[in-house]
Amino acid sequence: MLQKITATGCAVTALIAAFVAVEPSGALEAVACALSVFGIAAELGAEAARGPASLRMHLIDSLYGLNEDALLYRIF
Repeated sequence: MLQKITATGCAVTALIAAFVAVEPSGALEAVACALSVFGIAAELGAEAARGPASLRMHLIDSLYGLNEDALLYRIF
């Protein structure tokens, strides 16, 4: 459903840029981390969404509310 939402590509690109700007280990690791964070936020948003419009809202809320505990729970 994520591909049906306009501007998600722009949003993930902005997130990647932010990660690359602060990651001293290199761009590849930063991109992988940013994509993982965005994917986890999309999964969390999709759990509450009923369609593409509500997914957009829940995705933004998930990105805003994501914390280390939520990420670690989803990764491991």
